Amino acid sequence: MTDPHVYPVDDESFSQVLGVLTHAVDIDLRLPDWPFKIPVGNADLCQFSLAIEGPFGSVLQDLVDAHGDTSASVVVFDPTPAYYREHYGSYPAFTLSGRTIAQTFWEAVTYEPRDDPTGSVAYTANVVGIAGSSGEWAVWAERSWDIAIVLSRQSKGKWLSAGVDFVSVETALADFTEPDFKVPLSDQERSTFLDNIRTRGLLT
Repeated sequence: MTDPHVYPVDDESFSQVLGVLTHAVDIDLRLPDWPFKIPVGNADLCQFSLAIEGPFGSVLQDLVDAHGDTSASVVVFDPTPAYYREHYGSYPAFTLSGRTIAQTFWEAVTYEPRDDPTGSVAYTANVVGIAGSSGEWAVWAERSWDIAIVLSRQSKGKWLSAGVDFVSVETALADFTEPDFKVPLSDQERSTFLDNIRTRGLLT
C-alpha cells in the first residue's frame, strides 16, 4: 500500500512538489494553449486515461532513465489542490523515486485518501501534470480533451514502446476528442492545437 505521507498534507510540502511542475508547465493554461515551458520539444500523444493507469509507470521509467532523473513529480490541477485538501485532508501531488517509478506509480495514482475512492487521482483528476527532476521532459493530460502529451527534448525514446499506444495528432483529434458523448472541438480549438503541436512539439 502506498504510504499516505507520499501525499503532502501541509502547504510547505505541497509547494516543494508543485515547484517541480511550475518549472516545467504553466499550471494556469489549458489546451489548446501550449502548457509547456520547454519552448520546443518532441511531442508524443496518447489517450488521457492511459497516463493515469498502471502501464504508464513503464513510460515514466523510460523517461527518467533516458534523462537521468532522480525522481518524477505529479500534481493534479483540476479539481484544484485546495479542493482536495479540504475534502480529503491532503494535496493531490506526489514525488516518486526514479529508480522504482515503474512499480510505484500505479499505487500512487490509486491511493485513496481517508479510504475514499473519490479522492484518488485515477478516479477524480481532470488535469494532470508530470515532470522529471531534470526539467528535460514533462507530461500534460486533460480529461476533457481525452489527450495526454509527453514532451521531451529527446526524440524516439524507449518510452514509445513501453506498452502504451502513442498515436498521431490527427488520430488523437479524431478518435479521442470527437466521440458522440463529447462536445466537439471548435475549428479554432483544433487549429490552435495542431499549430502548437506542429511548430512547438516536433512530432516524433
